[in-house]
Amino acid sequence: MKKVLLLCLFFALVLASQYTKAQGLENFNNFAETSNVYHDSTFVGQDGSVWSYFQCRGDSVIVAPTPTLGKNRTPVSEVKSGSIAGGCGVLSFQYKQVFSTGVSLDVYVNSIKYKTVTSTSEEGVVKNSGDITINTSGSFILDFVQTSTNSGQVAIDNITWTGYTAGPLPEPTDYPASFTATPGGYKVTLTWTDAAGVQPPTSYLIKASTANNITLPVDGVPEPNSPTFVGGKAAMNILQGVQTYTFTGLPVNTPFFFEIFPYTNSGTLVNYKTAGGAPSANATTPNISVISKTNFDDYTFNGWKGYSVTGAQVWTVDSTHGYSTPACGKMSGYLAGNLVNEDWFYSPPLDFTNYTNPVFSFMSAYNYAGDPLVVKISTNYDGVSDPNTASWTDLAATLSPGGWAYTPSGDIDISGYSGNNVRLAFKYTSSATAASTWEIDDLLITGVRLVGVQEINSNEFSIYPNPSQGIVNLKFSNTEKKQIEVYSILGNSVYSETTSKGSVQLNLTDLNKGVYFIKISDQNGSTLITKKMILQ
Repeated sequence: MKKVLLLCLFFALVLASQYTKAQGLENFNNFAETSNVYHDSTFVGQDGSVWSYFQCRGDSVIVAPTPTLGKNRTPVSEVKSGSIAGGCGVLSFQYKQVFSTGVSLDVYVNSIKYKTVTSTSEEGVVKNSGDITINTSGSFILDFVQTSTNSGQVAIDNITWTGYTAGPLPEPTDYPASFTATPGGYKVTLTWTDAAGVQPPTSYLIKASTANNITLPVDGVPEPNSPTFVGGKAAMNILQGVQTYTFTGLPVNTPFFFEIFPYTNSGTLVNYKTAGGAPSANATTPNISVISKTNFDDYTFNGWKGYSVTGAQVWTVDSTHGYSTPACGKMSGYLAGNLVNEDWFYSPPLDFTNYTNPVFSFMSAYNYAGDPLVVKISTNYDGVSDPNTASWTDLAATLSPGGWAYTPSGDIDISGYSGNNVRLAFKYTSSATAASTWEIDDLLITGVRLVGVQEINSNEFSIYPNPSQGIVNLKFSNTEKKQIEVYSILGNSVYSETTSKGSVQLNLTDLNKGVYFIKISDQNGSTLITKKMILQ
């Protein structure tokens, strides 16, 4: 069957030869795996190069033989060609979601990601990647990688590519627009609007630095991806059309600078646009502090507790499974059959008094039919009684889609809760007809510690409304000359004015949401009063 398919593809390529210089095909005829056991090995491809595969099996075929890349394997599942001559114009291949977990497979050429193919709820369906425009000259290496640890098993087959024939494209006409940098907890997210013009770019190079010293890229010298700020520098190549990238794992309270350069072609023909000043952006990561962290690595709940309302099953520490290490919190209502259960897993009391913008995040995974896990928050639970006796509010979180796929919850904003007795909780339920198993890991609560300005309470002036949407009224007990200054939580002055009036209205709508301090000083500069203000 492989030979028949190869013959058909050959004639199709002959008909298209007037448009291409060369044509390549890899149908894995020399791939030797046929069992459901994962192996690492090599084989000689149809192009003559030595292909490598890691953590692949061969029992789910498209047209036998077919490699299947594993899910969440160590090392990462991958199929990679040797060096192939003749350049690559347009690439395509077939792929199949093997089991229930959805597919998210990354396609690289010369270490640059050109596409992520996906499949959701299409188990056993053979799909085509569609035409992926590569347009790179010279030798190239194909690489299919399970970058996401949540991606399900995927079979790939019948890879075809056209040779590179076109001359190099000219430099992009325009820069992208609206290039912005938005800081978050341990990350900065960049967004932009794609460049247009007569000659659009094929990709963008984002250069980043911890200092305002970014150098221009040089035509003919491609810069590889380097996302981890080694030596204070980083770079990423992003395809036209993506329009966003997030640098993660960044240190807190640190400035970062970014510039974006559109380019055409690749390899020694790469052509960057650098004239006229590339768009730039900068952002400082917030001064995030860890309020509470539980990853179960010490095989304890680290202050969290379980409460069983109904049923004999309880929350436990699983020492075999987990997201990044073999340990997690686990709850199942199944024991030789589905059982009725209601079990809570709740945090110790959390004190947000000295923090602003607290955020909760976690990883979750589940399997089998049953009720979804519910994430909740309370300010009046005593930590001893039945949790149903307290008031709880549901929190919106992204949960696992099933199939044991560990999924990040996203950043859950809990800044609307204050005091020193806030508790978070997971509520699990099961029935006599359905009992899923849930795993949770990497429970993390962070916040921005209040620093730089101390609050000095006094009746000498009042703030209203507080919290405010940005229009703030101040009322004073006297009409002496005074200096009004507004400070961020990091102690940076963001607004000031001098007045002798008994009341003043401040327009602070241009400021970001968060906690600020209003300081009142006398005409000699001595601080009289400082009060906290919240902008919503």
